[in-house]
Amino acid sequence: MVVSLLMWIVTSVTISYLIVIGIITYGWFKLSALVIENDNTLEVSLSVVIAVRNEAGNIEHLLKQLVNQDYNSKFYEVIIVDDHSTDNTYHLVNHFLKKNTGVKINIMHATGEGKKSALKEGVATSSAKLIVTTDGDCDVKPGWLKSIVTYYNYSGSRLIIGPVIYENEKTLLQKFFSLDFTSLVASGAGSAGAGLPLMGNGANLAFERDIYTDNKANDNSRKFVSGDDVFLIHEITKKYGAKAIGFLRSRNAIVSTLSPKNIGEFFNQRSRWASKATGYRLLWPVIVSLTVFLFNILLFLMLTGSIFFSWLLPVYLLIILTKFIIDMPLVFSFLSFAEKSKLKTLLFFMEFIYPVYIVFVAVASLVFRFNWKGREQLR
Repeated sequence: MVVSLLMWIVTSVTISYLIVIGIITYGWFKLSALVIENDNTLEVSLSVVIAVRNEAGNIEHLLKQLVNQDYNSKFYEVIIVDDHSTDNTYHLVNHFLKKNTGVKINIMHATGEGKKSALKEGVATSSAKLIVTTDGDCDVKPGWLKSIVTYYNYSGSRLIIGPVIYENEKTLLQKFFSLDFTSLVASGAGSAGAGLPLMGNGANLAFERDIYTDNKANDNSRKFVSGDDVFLIHEITKKYGAKAIGFLRSRNAIVSTLSPKNIGEFFNQRSRWASKATGYRLLWPVIVSLTVFLFNILLFLMLTGSIFFSWLLPVYLLIILTKFIIDMPLVFSFLSFAEKSKLKTLLFFMEFIYPVYIVFVAVASLVFRFNWKGREQLR
């Protein structure tokens, strides 16, 4: 009786996971790659708004990339909002803008505290039609802005999710971090392609200024340290429909950032991200979150239970293999798109680590304190 019940639970949860990942995978393959033609008539005004805190080691590199975009400098500006940095980030930006004459760059001190407040203040100073956000420690390609505007013009999307990847992974641990992050971005991309927006990353996001200033996402996300990007996506989906959200499938649009340096930094980041899940109000994000969590906690319980009941081990290994087969098409295809094919060999091993890490992060996001940029926060 107990065994029959367990097998029924295992089968049901596995099928649910298969359906969810199947929908996301379908959405990814449904997305068309963006083709950029030599069009010099792109004239959408945009502001690149970047909230920074203690980015003295990275900000000049990013600014050089931003002033060397393929997009006409008459139609874009860069707004840097310094979120109370304790290093010389502000002075470095000031020094850079004095030397730069091609692109308009503004630097301002944030009056409020935190990234959400800084972004809000930066957007408020802009009069551009389109707002583009990234982070101070990111790398952007020369065709980044042009690909965003091209996609915006033909897609009709009012919010555009761009691809983000980790770069310069030096250790095996960082490669696992990168693979995990890639699977999250792929899930967001596939969900958008399926017409069921799930998530995006503020390191590569574009949206119409008007819908940002006229939304209630900030009310819902105020109590969460993280989530300004995800809650904005959900709010726009509720108000304007899924067609208002698009994923930009273009290598020119890929934004890269550095992987967490160690396991502590990784868990701190993932706990911060996981903490916002309790604020989800759309059905699809709730379904995905619950399905993934239940499937992985089931695997975790089967693994720990196999210590006492040896017959659980082969069942656990069978489900791990099944999970690998389910995940492989989406993750492998996205890795190829992101030119990260070397990470494919790690996916099978990642399947054994994932359930343990998911359970730990879920508990940590509810219980433990985490910090961002030197600020300690509680969920």
